[in-house]
Amino acid sequence: MADPDVAPVRGPDAVRQSLIQSATQLMAMRSPRHISGRELAKHAGVNYGLIHHYFGTKDAVFAAAVTESTDEMAKRWDEDGILPVNTSDAATSYRTFAKLEVDEALSPMTALMRRIVNGQVEVTGRAANDRELLAEVALCAALQFGWGAFEQEIIAGLAQFGADQDDIRERVAELSMRLQDDD
Repeated sequence: MADPDVAPVRGPDAVRQSLIQSATQLMAMRSPRHISGRELAKHAGVNYGLIHHYFGTKDAVFAAAVTESTDEMAKRWDEDGILPVNTSDAATSYRTFAKLEVDEALSPMTALMRRIVNGQVEVTGRAANDRELLAEVALCAALQFGWGAFEQEIIAGLAQFGADQDDIRERVAELSMRLQDDD
């Protein structure tokens, strides 16, 4: 049952998108294994039966959310090359991937890394097995996902030294750009 305090979501596209957005937000906090279909529906503001009507299973909703998150991140990588650390409040995709538990042979992370490396090969003309290119992708991915997953905790830990959230975000972005420009 949908949350009575939340206006019901109406229309097939709105229901699908609400479920996908809710799945992404919930996965940013914990593994899909620990999220019930009823919790997902309530968070999305839809009736539980709509999960099955539009997606078949709650796992299909999470799969759609992962696909959308992967596409969003890959698009940013494709447009900007190796990105600076994501210092925005919209780092949900990164937190989702950082907490995602996948038992597949080809995980979303593997697929994303393949896409990023192939994009860098195309942009830079370097070989896909270039050790330096692979190290750059690995470092940027570690910074992206680590910051996305732990930004709040890192800033909270630095608050005791007078760190300001906006200032830290700005300086982290500047430092990551310097790393990128050192190529």
